[in-house]
Amino acid sequence: MKTGKEYIDSIKAMNFELYIDGGKIKNLYDHPKIRPAIDAVAESYDFAFNAELQEQFVTTSHLTGETISRFQHVPQSTDDLIRKVSITRYANRHLGCCSFRCAQNIFAPLLYITKKIDHDKGTRYHDNALNWIKMMQKEDLLGCPAITDPKGDRRIQACKQSDPEMYLKVVEKNKDGIVLKGAKLAQTGAILAHEKLVLPCTTHRKGDEDYVVVCAVPGNAPGIINISVRQPQDDRRTPGAEIDLGNIKYGVHECVVIFNNVFVPWERVFMCGEVEYLDEFNNMFGACHRPTTGGCKSGWADVLIAATDLMAANNGIRNVSHVKDKLSDMYSLSETIFSCGVAAAAKGFKIGDAGYLPDPILANNAKYYISKAVYDLIRLAEDITGGILSCCPGEKELTNPEIAPYLARYLRGVDGQPAEHRVRIVRLIENISWGLCSILHSATHGGGSGQACKLLLYEFSQYAPYRQEAIESAKRLCGIIR
Repeated sequence: MKTGKEYIDSIKAMNFELYIDGGKIKNLYDHPKIRPAIDAVAESYDFAFNAELQEQFVTTSHLTGETISRFQHVPQSTDDLIRKVSITRYANRHLGCCSFRCAQNIFAPLLYITKKIDHDKGTRYHDNALNWIKMMQKEDLLGCPAITDPKGDRRIQACKQSDPEMYLKVVEKNKDGIVLKGAKLAQTGAILAHEKLVLPCTTHRKGDEDYVVVCAVPGNAPGIINISVRQPQDDRRTPGAEIDLGNIKYGVHECVVIFNNVFVPWERVFMCGEVEYLDEFNNMFGACHRPTTGGCKSGWADVLIAATDLMAANNGIRNVSHVKDKLSDMYSLSETIFSCGVAAAAKGFKIGDAGYLPDPILANNAKYYISKAVYDLIRLAEDITGGILSCCPGEKELTNPEIAPYLARYLRGVDGQPAEHRVRIVRLIENISWGLCSILHSATHGGGSGQACKLLLYEFSQYAPYRQEAIESAKRLCGIIR
């Protein structure tokens, strides 16, 4: 397993092609908009070396028998699924931001579907997937799921778009491998990851075979161009800045990733054109990924609630009844978010010999509920914090000797607490609510939109074992049948 320092050294050595602030840069780690995100990932690597955390963050690979990070584990029980939700909550609560460790959510579905395709088609995808996962475990690599396509006109399927590369496309196949062209958007952690796992972002149909591609690509493969996106707090990430950042230690970084004729050898390809298997694969991945959101967002919510509680205390209103009532609502939301993820994991089941899958109905319900619950969390945080959340002077004003004494006097709350502490709390609440890959945006769009989860929730529920029983019960209870 890698330490945090070993992870940082490995990323420094990769020489990603990255454009940021209009120019091309080489030294990623020293850039103020990137280093906080690399440090966040490094901290998640160090969890495995903390004696108090090892039981949760370290396990044994069922594939190799070696000791591995639980972030690299293929779940082999419902307990494994629950632990993934739990460690994600811990990680995000500790970091106050994304921990970037979601790639393992694809492992079990990938092993399952590749074996199925091999059985039906005589391909060798399963060995490819198995070898890649073993490599990820052995070398303790970070993977970035590359999912979101530009999509163009969303009413039109991929093969009928006016621009044929609105979805990432296989533009060439030869005896050695395939060539990819197109782009992936909203790539959280693209330049923090050793590997990109390319996945379709939607369910393609017949005629879209060139867009049905699942493969693994090194993050620094020739032809991959990373373009840093603008984030709400980018202008604050300047040398010497601290208070204005909110989270002064960690952050998130996202890219638009261009695939400009990227070659992928066949041994790194796990699906290529098998459109008839894509529905099942995407639904399995969604079911595996969405319970993790319960840990992810409850971890962030824990920090948001704590910061809001601190602000209430600083304002002298923590024990006022309506504030206690609102904080109680926030606690309830966070625990419900978490319990939704745990419930989906606890009701999981085995899929062949690949691993365990969370309950799809409860998984999609978790994500749908969470996509709405975060709005209430932020509303309550704003309500308790007050107007200073949108009317707070910046760090330069706080350190300007001509005006700092005024702000130190008029921005403080209760006696004994300096104004600077109040401003720091404001900036942290702001960061979590609307900042770098905020809890709001991540819960609304990350891991599938709430609306998509709602539709899947409806579809899966129609085939639930208890659905017909409930219909029969309703008819019996009202006297339609006796």
